Amino acid sequence: MFAWIPNALTISRCMFAALVLFGAFKAAGIEPLLADAGVTGLERARYATFQQLWHQFALLAFISGMLTDFLDGWAARAFKAESRFGVWLDPIADKLLVGAALIALALALKTWLIYVPAALILARDMFMTWLRTRPEAAGIVAPSKLAKWKTAAEMLAITGLMLPLALWPVPEAASTEGGAPWGAVATGALVLALWAAAGLSLLTGAQYVKAIQGGGR
Repeated sequence: MFAWIPNALTISRCMFAALVLFGAFKAAGIEPLLADAGVTGLERARYATFQQLWHQFALLAFISGMLTDFLDGWAARAFKAESRFGVWLDPIADKLLVGAALIALALALKTWLIYVPAALILARDMFMTWLRTRPEAAGIVAPSKLAKWKTAAEMLAITGLMLPLALWPVPEAASTEGGAPWGAVATGALVLALWAAAGLSLLTGAQYVKAIQGGGR
């Protein structure tokens, strides 16, 4: 009677991905209002608060989606409810959630340091989704250890970069007395983790293609 739960959780992850994008676009829509020179200080503070709330909405949607990623696998094992539909949809839902969060970061941070790794990850994920539909890919399993490291780096970087947007409505310059600000160090580490995730994405994709070519011989 509980066999529907894993697939329902997987479908909900697709919905959370849509909510991440919705929150990101709503927050981005407030940006021109903050840049308007005719806006008063009180109005600017109000707009900044609304923008922060939309960033919080996007972050909570992303975290909720991550939780369903854990729960659907647990539920499938606990209720012995694994299905072909769930096996097919699960990686697609993962890619939709990660892709939505990367687009959200690109809209908010507006820097090539985010654009480039985000584009690489998105391109790789779209290619892999197409590749898995090919008959020659049937039965091929992607490298599990590297894939887990890739996923961990993605989740760490995305959550860490979305968190400040949700906590502080207006970026504040950290004052330093004889050292680099901890905020800048943490941000640099998270951006580096995102680049590492992009590199691992390309590597796991290449290994998957190699496995398919080897299986076809």
